[in-house]
Amino acid sequence: MKYWKAGIIFLIAFLIQPSLLNMINIAGYTPNLLLCLVVIFSFIYEDEMYGVVYGAAFGVLYDVCYSQVIGPTPIALTVVAICIILAREYANIENIINMWIVSIISFIAYYLMNWGLHRIAGNPIGIVYVFGKVPWIILYSMVVITIIYLILIRKVVKHHRDRYFR
Repeated sequence: MKYWKAGIIFLIAFLIQPSLLNMINIAGYTPNLLLCLVVIFSFIYEDEMYGVVYGAAFGVLYDVCYSQVIGPTPIALTVVAICIILAREYANIENIINMWIVSIISFIAYYLMNWGLHRIAGNPIGIVYVFGKVPWIILYSMVVITIIYLILIRKVVKHHRDRYFR
């Protein structure tokens, strides 16, 4: 995939997140599309840095548009993307269970970092409140991640399930 195509996907997710996605919420929860894309792109594409580049860029844009503090979202997205790139060396990208495990750990790490950075900036919201909502966001996001993963993995892996490939 080319960088401009990945950029368009991130732009669409950025535009859908605060507007259209709120109409399809489940019990008031919506998936974090930017985080979903950072996790998927960082996990699937071995030679490219889509998650780092677009996570930082759209994280800044997200904070400028929707946050009181600029910085926590791009920092958390970038750190999560780098950690996924490092963890990818030990995981098989063709196994969806590995994708789910990496996704869950990434979501917990992202929300913990984002909460901590906002807390340092003076946000009074407690961690119990944040992590009371995170399991539902993760469940909804896992459905989105699974769908996007199943679409993109076909284009990334040329000889899917061929054990003699490589």
